[in-house]
Amino acid sequence: MDIGLRQLRYFLTLAEEQHFTWAADRLGISQPTLSRHIRRLEDELGRTLLDRSTRHPRLTEEGHRLRDDLQHLLPQLEAALRPAEPQSSLRLGYAWGFPLERGRRAQATLEERHLVLVRTVRRDDRTAGLREGSVDAALLWGAVRDPRLVTTEILREPHLAVISRNSTLAVRERVTWRDLGRRCLVVNTVSGTLTPRDWPADATPEVGAETSNIEEYLHAVAARRGVGVLPVSVAAQHQDPDILYLPLTGAPEAVLTYAYPRTNPHPYAETFGRVLRQGRADERAAFVKNTKADGRGAKAGGRRG
Repeated sequence: MDIGLRQLRYFLTLAEEQHFTWAADRLGISQPTLSRHIRRLEDELGRTLLDRSTRHPRLTEEGHRLRDDLQHLLPQLEAALRPAEPQSSLRLGYAWGFPLERGRRAQATLEERHLVLVRTVRRDDRTAGLREGSVDAALLWGAVRDPRLVTTEILREPHLAVISRNSTLAVRERVTWRDLGRRCLVVNTVSGTLTPRDWPADATPEVGAETSNIEEYLHAVAARRGVGVLPVSVAAQHQDPDILYLPLTGAPEAVLTYAYPRTNPHPYAETFGRVLRQGRADERAAFVKNTKADGRGAKAGGRRG
């Protein structure tokens, strides 16, 4: 027996309308198509469901019985087969640099495996909304030291120097941490992670401008109020025709931290952290594998030479 939900739905609609044209209009199909489906259903069941001897079809005794059963069973069956909806949502905060590749991959994994919708929320403060409770977890650049939060280091990456194209540094191919220490510095006082105290005592920059978000930060650099520093992945997301990103030597690494409240955390906050860490492990494994493959290639090449 090969009976589909569509045929049952078509029959139930026809049974309710008692009119082929009205039922077809309600279903958004043609009358001949509806008629073919009903005939096919009758053939599969081996029963006559409609009395077609009158102008408008009437249900036979078998048709009445099937209609009564379907009115209760069909909605339940359709609900059981409907794709599951996310059980809940996790509000994921960030301040000025969402890690696109790692963050989006983890987001997709949580939604597909655990049916939990991840909503990214930008909040321009040091904990991206965690302390005020507007998010359930956050991805934060820099080390986070707060006993009220569970924190995990997710990744480390190099910093780049952020300079105006009109700066005298623009002719350089790279700059050093001390080079920047001789310049004025643009500082994000709301959610930034670097201050003049991060430079050596004999090469401490002066503050040229204070800003509160990434847009103000870049505008200040472009206007030559000072130089800036951003992680590589964040710089890649903020291209500006008046700004150059230069390799930076001697600088501390940028650290991305995942954090969530220690008290009454979201049910999936810890799970999302595990997914993020797994992404880190996968990247390391891929790096090791590629390194070994390159080594084998070099040895093979040496033997051929």
